Amino acid sequence: MSLLNDARNKMKRGRFSEAEQLLAEAIALDEANPQIWFGLGQTWLHMGRTSEAIDAMTMATTLDRSNATILHDLGLACLAAQRSEEGLSFLESSYRLKPDPKLAIALGDSFFSLHQYDKSSFYYLSAYKTLKNDEQLQYKLSVSLYRNGDVDQALGIMVQLVNRFPQKKKYIYNLTDFYRRRPNLVFNSDAKRAVEICLKQDKLKFLNLRPVWSSLLLLDPYYEPFRQFARHCGDAAYSSLPQLGAIAPALGSFFICAGLERNMVAGIPLEYMLTNMRQYLLERWKEASTWPKEILPFLSSLAVQCWFNDYVYYLTDTEQSEVNALRSHLEDSLSGSSPHDAVLASLLSLYSCYEPLYTLVEQPDRLSFPKTLDANLAPLMLHQLINPLREQALRANIDSFTDIEDATSKAVQSMYEHRPYPRWTSANTEENSADVEALSKGIEILVAGCGTGQETAYYANIMPHARITAIDLSRTSLAYAKRQAEDLGFADQVTFLHGDLMEAGKLGKTFDYITSSGVLHHLKEPEKGLAAIRALLKPEGRMSLSLYSRIARDYILGPAEQYIKDKGYSSTAPSIRQFRRDLFVMPANDPILRCSTTSDFFNLAECTDLLFHVQEHRVSLSEFRDIAARHKLEPVRISMNPEASRQFSLDFPGTDPLDFAALSRFEEMYPQTFIEMYKIYFRTTGTSASHPLDPLIRLGAI
Repeated sequence: MSLLNDARNKMKRGRFSEAEQLLAEAIALDEANPQIWFGLGQTWLHMGRTSEAIDAMTMATTLDRSNATILHDLGLACLAAQRSEEGLSFLESSYRLKPDPKLAIALGDSFFSLHQYDKSSFYYLSAYKTLKNDEQLQYKLSVSLYRNGDVDQALGIMVQLVNRFPQKKKYIYNLTDFYRRRPNLVFNSDAKRAVEICLKQDKLKFLNLRPVWSSLLLLDPYYEPFRQFARHCGDAAYSSLPQLGAIAPALGSFFICAGLERNMVAGIPLEYMLTNMRQYLLERWKEASTWPKEILPFLSSLAVQCWFNDYVYYLTDTEQSEVNALRSHLEDSLSGSSPHDAVLASLLSLYSCYEPLYTLVEQPDRLSFPKTLDANLAPLMLHQLINPLREQALRANIDSFTDIEDATSKAVQSMYEHRPYPRWTSANTEENSADVEALSKGIEILVAGCGTGQETAYYANIMPHARITAIDLSRTSLAYAKRQAEDLGFADQVTFLHGDLMEAGKLGKTFDYITSSGVLHHLKEPEKGLAAIRALLKPEGRMSLSLYSRIARDYILGPAEQYIKDKGYSSTAPSIRQFRRDLFVMPANDPILRCSTTSDFFNLAECTDLLFHVQEHRVSLSEFRDIAARHKLEPVRISMNPEASRQFSLDFPGTDPLDFAALSRFEEMYPQTFIEMYKIYFRTTGTSASHPLDPLIRLGAI
């Protein structure tokens, strides 16, 4: 034992050769002592002889299998030697013998980096039980839980972080991402407070908040008087309900007004209530001078919402007659000497809930209101007058790389010129880590079919050093995209061009990454379109393609499509409004109503795209794979939301996520899995070289 103590003293002084000699002598005297072997392993580790250190520590664990310290250091030695699986196994054994929150966090970090989110969640959660107020641990745990498919738990923790640290954008961005497609099933005041914090941001992907905002509005006890009033204000017995003055504070609340201005309402019950309120106020527009002051901000916000949904809301013949009368009154007021007061502001806002403001007022300077009223009207003026004027100017200055000549392309172009898709309000402009940003240096990206630029903004944010070329056949959509890029600060990074994807070769350049999301299936011959953009991919480049799933679309949309065909609805705005309103009175379990579970159902342009498109193809997973293979593309990843990924691993344990036979069986079991689209990442067949964007692809971050 004296030799061991002497050796430890030598190690403390950095005299490792002398310590090694003393330990060798000690082993000769007592080769069954695990502490001597452990000391020798530590000495060799300090000397850089990692392999020998592992051997010595392995001998120590063989002699003493219950020593947590030896197992811990052996694990670290294996990690240093790039023997990750062994190293983590030893560290896990050490933790089981001696639970320590710091070790748990280290294990969580290691498994997280390996994308083993079930294990990282377990260890983070173990540490969290002891370190409940550790902010960084809470964040890691929440992200890990989300990626493991435990979305509810992840949300609960991220809500706490946003409420505790409302100034930290990282938590806000994550919460917004987590809430995508996620309503609340019960009212939660903490969730409401966190959503309000999100709604106070200038630049955020607000559309992700649509389900949770809509559900909280339907569940919050504070809004029950409004819900009662809005459900029944068109009924003969509505006089027994709260009066307008009683619900006005709720209508003018930040939660309602900011929500209407920043995201899009989803859900038939809430749409029904909002259209009832709109109709109630329209039928009483001559009483506007008696309305409570909160009605103005509500109507201004509702007008923004109606603009966002492309005026998809149903209106009766009586409403149309009242809108016409209101328009005549407003034209007289604006051309005469009537004061620009709160009454006029309210009536302009009400009119704008039915028709765009620019159909009545051509320039902002025609309206001059006191500052207090200007603040209420500002969102309405921005979206319905100022932005359309900007887009009109931008539209004329977008260069073309080709004309649109194909008949099918012309039909699709006409549809999107009249109804640009999708309408979106804002996007994240978060700061990424230096390592993530560095991945985009020198990268050229093609967004083949950019629409209104939502996807383009996402790429511009996460890859700030990339140069992006975004093409589309709709000038109206491109103008919207360019205006949003300017507002978000991405304009210098993106070149927007008008033209036909089928003629993409005329761009005259190649790209490191090409993405085409929801575009090829709207071509007459999708494979010709794929060939056109595939020819522009650099030999070691990567490609992301998104196509409609036949199984998902047939299941979700098939019954409604048959109903549309049987009833003879058309793609005109009045017909689509009538179709949607007819669904409102159907039994909740009617398969036709499945189409209303999609967010696109609640916007006129998006509903057109969803159910009335002029050209659409659907494929199976195997067909998608075969199409790509014919163009010498092999899959590297398929995108699934965390919950679907978790379910797949439970139903098909140990199965490669790119096993298309298993994925096809999984989709048959859960036909809604790919309702948005199949999104698959590809590389050139036979290519083994790595790509700078591979880390982002593995994470599903692009």
